[in-house]
Amino acid sequence: PKRPRYEHYTPLTTNHTTILEEAFNLEVPIRLPLMKPPRTRLDATKYYKYHHSISHNIEDCWVLKNKIEELIQARYLA
Repeated sequence: PKRPRYEHYTPLTTNHTTILEEAFNLEVPIRLPLMKPPRTRLDATKYYKYHHSISHNIEDCWVLKNKIEELIQARYLA
């Protein structure tokens, strides 16, 4: 599984779902890889619509957290 890439993350004023939706609406260059779900211990309640996968919730996605921080540091998001 992916892990934190940055030592410190910018505090967010809203949740990752809202940030992802706003980024898409603003046409911010955000691409997350599609992922393969783990073969064991799948939890169908944890469907992540961006990855189109059952594995984890959006708020637990380190790929997205890293991408949001990258976009904040590049000044695409404030």
